[in-house]
Amino acid sequence: MPTSSVTRVKGAVEDCVGKKVKFKIKKGKSRSQFSEGVILDTYPSIFTVFVEKRDYKRIVSFNYIDILTNNVEFYICDDMETRIG
Repeated sequence: MPTSSVTRVKGAVEDCVGKKVKFKIKKGKSRSQFSEGVILDTYPSIFTVFVEKRDYKRIVSFNYIDILTNNVEFYICDDMETRIG
């Protein structure tokens, strides 16, 4: 996997810090989990997302590689639902 691809995805995520996003985590075969949150921060290998649902709040982390391999899909919550990555 070329470093430039990871750098491109990292730059796209950095541009979205503080923005609300929707994401879909693929959990195998035909199962997926949908959620939404706010991108909190970026680090060299990971980024964090604050997720708040009715009865819990938590911070989850993802690798940039997760986006490149399509294990996770991120969409910015804007008029066009722009996909990150």
